[in-house]
Amino acid sequence: MELDESRNIVKTLAQGVHPTTGEVFPSDSPYNDPEVIRALFSILDSVKQVGRPRKSLDERRRDNVELGRPVNSGLPWTEEDREVVRSGFRDGATIEKLAASLGRSSGSIVAEVIRQDLLPPELRSARGDDVQGYAETPPNPGPTR
Repeated sequence: MELDESRNIVKTLAQGVHPTTGEVFPSDSPYNDPEVIRALFSILDSVKQVGRPRKSLDERRRDNVELGRPVNSGLPWTEEDREVVRSGFRDGATIEKLAASLGRSSGSIVAEVIRQDLLPPELRSARGDDVQGYAETPPNPGPTR
């Protein structure tokens, strides 16, 4: 029996329901006793914490590459990554260039640009495609001195 299946059975019991028949247990059933219910939910919480071991960042990166995804796909952003997006976008770097340099998808770069509120007012309610087009033709930074 798989762990998830076992969890579902214990959860169903803790809810006062027979896991096989779906019948509600009578009020005098041990599964309706508050102490038993708390114990069952306590077990569920501890099993949830044990679960399967978390993969390291290197393992997750390796998995991403094997699955054909950008190396940092789905991994936490560092403040340094955010600064690269901030400065790169302001300097006119394209979404694709930022994505390639950070090992991320174009969509995650667009989401970060929006999250950081880096868009000009006319594009703040834009869809990702509009932001993508905006970044492919970098803004005119104005006259240089």
